[in-house]
Amino acid sequence: MMPGLATEAALIGVKGDRYAVAGATPVYRIPAYAIEHHPAEIGIPTGHLRGGAHGYTAFFTECFLDELARTAQSEPMSFRIAMLGGEPRLARCLSTAAALGGWDGGVAGSGQGIACHAFRGSYIAVMAEAHMGADQRPVVDRLVAAVDCGAQINPDIVRQQIEGGLIFGMAAALGASTGFTRGLAEARGFDTIGLPRLADTPDITVEVIRSDEAPGGVGELGVPAVAPAIANALYASTGFRIRNLPLRPAS
Repeated sequence: MMPGLATEAALIGVKGDRYAVAGATPVYRIPAYAIEHHPAEIGIPTGHLRGGAHGYTAFFTECFLDELARTAQSEPMSFRIAMLGGEPRLARCLSTAAALGGWDGGVAGSGQGIACHAFRGSYIAVMAEAHMGADQRPVVDRLVAAVDCGAQINPDIVRQQIEGGLIFGMAAALGASTGFTRGLAEARGFDTIGLPRLADTPDITVEVIRSDEAPGGVGELGVPAVAPAIANALYASTGFRIRNLPLRPAS
């Protein structure tokens, strides 16, 4: 997190940046895989973003899993559960989100997509309903999330954190960002990065599953699975697969 020499010293002898590929390790039962990272000098200072790298590594994994399910002519939620192996808590999140959202299998024209992620000892599944608006920009109609974060100390705060994460993840997926002038970000607060206001926020349902497991993190848990759920929903709606962030038809 510290700029300059402190960061450089911490990375001595380290090949690549583990922080940049956080969340890339799949939760699925894949016998052989490799994660490669090639650092690049981009000319601007970087720092922490809510959700960190999980916000894009989960997008890659969960969209690709959806493509594999379609290729195998398998229903996307069942396809995921079959590959989870020793992750029953994540499987329960998937089935709970599907039941709450009225999941119909993500069939063509349904506008429904689903995704899941594990993060800091907690688990989440998100079902999204989305379509392309008249201006050919994605419109999110509904988000349904099921969360297993272990024992809850304050359930209301847990729910608030998940709701906030869902909105932030949706905003990032749809293009909330900042411009740059002379190598520095122009945004100086949350009010200038294009976060959705109440009128732009879809219907959101959050189900927090009761658990006696050790408490896990929730501050960033809501972010990672939103973008892939929306992308998968747009595929079900349009038949067109968007493979880049932010989500744009021309991507």
